[in-house]
Amino acid sequence: KAGVERSMDEELRGEAGGELIRVDVSGFRHEVIGSRKPRNGKDLQLTIDTRIQKICESVLEGEMGAICVMNPNNGDLLAMASYPGYDLNKWIPKISSSYMRQLNTDTRKPFLNRVSGGSYAPGSTFKPIVCLAAMENGKADPGTSFFCPGYIEFGSRKMHCGYRNGHGTLNMRQALERSCNVYFFKLGIETGWDYVYHMASALGLGKRTQIPLEANTRGILPDAAWKRKKLNEGWREGDTANGSIGQGYLTVSPLQMVGVISAIANGGNLYEPRLVRAVRAPDQKKWVERPTRLQNKLSWAPESIQVVQEGLRDVIMGERGTGRMASVRGLDYAGKTGTAQFGKRSEGKYRAWMVAYAPYDNPKYAIALALDEAGSSGLSAAPKMKQLLQGLFARQLQGDGS
Repeated sequence: KAGVERSMDEELRGEAGGELIRVDVSGFRHEVIGSRKPRNGKDLQLTIDTRIQKICESVLEGEMGAICVMNPNNGDLLAMASYPGYDLNKWIPKISSSYMRQLNTDTRKPFLNRVSGGSYAPGSTFKPIVCLAAMENGKADPGTSFFCPGYIEFGSRKMHCGYRNGHGTLNMRQALERSCNVYFFKLGIETGWDYVYHMASALGLGKRTQIPLEANTRGILPDAAWKRKKLNEGWREGDTANGSIGQGYLTVSPLQMVGVISAIANGGNLYEPRLVRAVRAPDQKKWVERPTRLQNKLSWAPESIQVVQEGLRDVIMGERGTGRMASVRGLDYAGKTGTAQFGKRSEGKYRAWMVAYAPYDNPKYAIALALDEAGSSGLSAAPKMKQLLQGLFARQLQGDGS
């Protein structure tokens, strides 16, 4: 009905057996004319790690949100947790009408696989992409600084920083650590949205992945042509400013963002997410491995990726990092928080994001975590990330007292 079982049904199903029987008009069986033995379907070996999946589900319990964990060195999906979900056991032997009604009327959408099918504004997790677009196109360098008074003006309109008193003068690494909106308003405008758009596209945003799941959104990566077609309006400077902090018309899935943070972790290799590791035919003992696929290789200058990686490390490990509540004693890692408003402004709804990779020097895990209606990411997503990483590295951290 759903998931891998549905998308890979032809390989999993096999073939039914049968007999051709001669009967007379009364239904009496005379003889078997022919028969065909049933044939089992193929076996699939997934990349999902049961231990990691259980940790992710325990971290999400009671929340609305998603966690995706990827191996940044080959694109293997180690966990895909979406909450709330539903109990498959209640379909056996058949689902009750009351439980089905409960699922269908639940406003939290338990049937939605938020990892690959959720489409959300990424908030400040988008900011590293703006940095890379600016530096790779010669519009900025690691030392590029801007002054933040706490807001920026576009005619009569004011757009505020998350820190209303202003951050003062910041360079790029400091702006990533403190997630200064004004810095990225100015950096995005200085760079130009076309360059930001093309960098985001090169990192897989605005495109469906090749994951074998029906819930597989492309999200929205807007540009001037998109806005003209959808809204019959021209692209404005305010749109660039909004997009540069991961808001406005821009939407992504956690699956797309785990690919982005994986590419940053490994220095520029964007892998297609792999969910099926190997396939085995029913009459074979040997598994045939499905190859990993490199979707794009981004040849970033060493100084470009270095300042982004260092800035993301400061988010966790720095004294003023927005993700310092995610720090884990004994673990050196990097990440980025993001808070994105959604719905009506008067409702005050926010989605909290955090992306991360760990350990910093030799990344083993890349993670995207999104929480619905959770408030500030530094106060909601960051503690959840800490809990997750404590679970992932429990054995290594035992000697550190964590």
